[in-house]
Amino acid sequence: MHITLRPVTADNYYDVSLLTTNVDGIPTLDEEFICCNALSLAESKYFPDLQPQALYDGEVPVGFILWGPYVNDQNNYWVLRYMIDYRHQGKGYGKRAFRLFIEELRMSEVISELYLGLDPSNKKAISLYTSCGFEFTGHEKDGEKVYRLQVQ
Repeated sequence: MHITLRPVTADNYYDVSLLTTNVDGIPTLDEEFICCNALSLAESKYFPDLQPQALYDGEVPVGFILWGPYVNDQNNYWVLRYMIDYRHQGKGYGKRAFRLFIEELRMSEVISELYLGLDPSNKKAISLYTSCGFEFTGHEKDGEKVYRLQVQ
């Protein structure tokens, strides 16, 4: 397993858009806990401070992350979307790629805190993020519990 984070470009946006958490392999606008990658990519074009990145194992795209200053909270950086394609879940990609992402943030020294919102019923995501150091802030936003990670 050789995980890398890459920019989403004209060369890979279509492959990234086809990644899905839906077990039938068909991307939909709203999946169980996340919206589709195509919508996230469109959002990043309207809000250019957002950073879409593809997660690769070698030359195979396995996931996607969208992060940056939240549109309604410009002073804080958020992970707005993070997903591993249904074909690659349960193989350790999620934790490994997310830890790589955090390490790259630490090395860049761009931000000191990172936030994300989680559906309280998404037990797998809560387990992943808390294992990476996120802590519940005691607040909710848009029906999701807000978690924070001290990056620096």
